Amino acid sequence: MSEHLAKLAEITKLARLLNVEDPHDLDFLLDLPHESLRAFREQVTDRLFDADTARLKRVAAASKLVPVAISAKAARHAFGPRLCASIAGMLDPSRGVAIAEQLPTPFLAETSIELDPRRAASLISAMPPRVIAEVAKQLLQRDDHVTMGRFVGVLPDPSLRAAAPVMGDADLLRIGFLLEDKSHLDNMVDIVSDRLPGIVRAAHQNDLWAEAIDLFDNVGPDNKGRIGDIAASLGDAVLEGLIRAVEGLEAWDALLPVTRAMSRESLEVFTQHPAVHRESTLTAILDVALNQGLWLDLLPLAAQLPCAQRKFIAARVAQEPAERLGELIREADAADEWESLIPIAMAMNDDDRRRMAALPVMQDPDVLLKVLTTCAQHDLWTDTLPLVASLPDSAIPVLASYLDDLTDQQIVSAVNAAARGENIETLVDLALAQDSQGRRRVLGLIDGMGNVDGVVAALTDETPRKVWHALVQHRDEIPDALRDRLARQAVNTGHADIAGSLAAERSGLS
Repeated sequence: MSEHLAKLAEITKLARLLNVEDPHDLDFLLDLPHESLRAFREQVTDRLFDADTARLKRVAAASKLVPVAISAKAARHAFGPRLCASIAGMLDPSRGVAIAEQLPTPFLAETSIELDPRRAASLISAMPPRVIAEVAKQLLQRDDHVTMGRFVGVLPDPSLRAAAPVMGDADLLRIGFLLEDKSHLDNMVDIVSDRLPGIVRAAHQNDLWAEAIDLFDNVGPDNKGRIGDIAASLGDAVLEGLIRAVEGLEAWDALLPVTRAMSRESLEVFTQHPAVHRESTLTAILDVALNQGLWLDLLPLAAQLPCAQRKFIAARVAQEPAERLGELIREADAADEWESLIPIAMAMNDDDRRRMAALPVMQDPDVLLKVLTTCAQHDLWTDTLPLVASLPDSAIPVLASYLDDLTDQQIVSAVNAAARGENIETLVDLALAQDSQGRRRVLGLIDGMGNVDGVVAALTDETPRKVWHALVQHRDEIPDALRDRLARQAVNTGHADIAGSLAAERSGLS
């Protein structure tokens, strides 16, 4: 929950209670926690309502002794809205409803302004939806969103559905912002789900981004994703307005979880927006993610950023102390976020990637299995092989032992990626670190590839001799046609002795 937005909402409600016309006059209270502001507001409300409890109870009891029509007339002409509000919670709900139905809507609206919903929840929930809708209309004609926000949490669904049509899109934002119990926001959003595009547009058109961001912050993951996808679909101007508002309100802690809940397509739209690419924006995002427990929310966004911005993120993450970086990797691993973490590791420079690969967590067999599995499932070989190349030698046999679980197509994809990305050395090391059956399988798959010549050509004059020697060591497991190609390539790259060793072994077997 964004603390700053919660404070703004509390100050708005406190200003109403204290009859302060401009809530900004109470901005000096922004240094206090929002919980303290709420506690103070509730204490003031309790003091006002408890000032003459005994007398009020006698009045409520007396109302039972006369017909409803007389009680309604007395309420309107003798008691007035404030006294009626004080008594309302003491009435039997059915009698309270009967009296309310004989009172004019403007009077009910005036009374609701003075009412403490905590004390009259039973009466409010018993009111006919028609009455609730009429009172809501009156309140909104006065732009009284504070009272509406106080009541929504105690209204049953039929009443909310009846009142929703009288609320404009901007009204819904203002009411949601001032809601007493934000746990009701998901239900409110579900009731008006067909209006969500209009609500997001209203935030942009009426400069109600603070209210909208508070909405994003307080709904559950499903609605975060739904609203985030809508925002991404409404064009660059809306996204620009949203991002600037988040920066101004220092509310990335509210928006990052929304980006995580977005669809991949919507997140791609969001991450391609130039406003996200500013270094100041990326720095603010990183600070929030790393310091406020939102690391997992950062990962999908970072993985979708363009290369330059992803490198900026990766460099900052790599600056974390070794112990902290290990914790971040563990957290990502536990959340199955390697699909997002692997591109970030790839965006690191060689030194940072080697430092990451040397961490104890990267020697954990379970972690290595998840890295390899994620890479194979999502075809991330181009990004993963450089990380594998940075791992200590002791990790290679562990990874190699997991290759047997991959499909033939996944192995072929790895080979193609290695050949294209100048990672053939890493692929050879990994393949040959298997047992004999595993080596024969991979070498056989390479031999049957349509572009086998291109794969062999990836072995160049810059390929370390240890790679060639490893191939010679396992030459009896290499299919004949592939071995012929390797021998020719060895000659072409200045390794005639290697070619001779391959050929000699073949002659010895024939």
